[in-house]
Amino acid sequence: MPGPVSDSYDPEFGTREKANDIIDQLVKTYEQVSNVLGNKPPIYIGDLVDLDLPNQLTATFSEKQWRMIRFALERANDSI
Repeated sequence: MPGPVSDSYDPEFGTREKANDIIDQLVKTYEQVSNVLGNKPPIYIGDLVDLDLPNQLTATFSEKQWRMIRFALERANDSI
């Protein structure tokens, strides 16, 4: 008989507890990226691709943060 739901296993994320750790880190990275963007509200993606936003932003992120961003981008691409 399977264990509790918290012990269920997903081949990509492992246990639910590990998935929660991933979500927590994604939220932290999202907040840091939002801070770099001046905490302005998101722009609808259909409009964003057509916008010319001339401002150059410079930000320093840790390797972990860059890897979290890349992971999120890969997932976004997979969902389209």
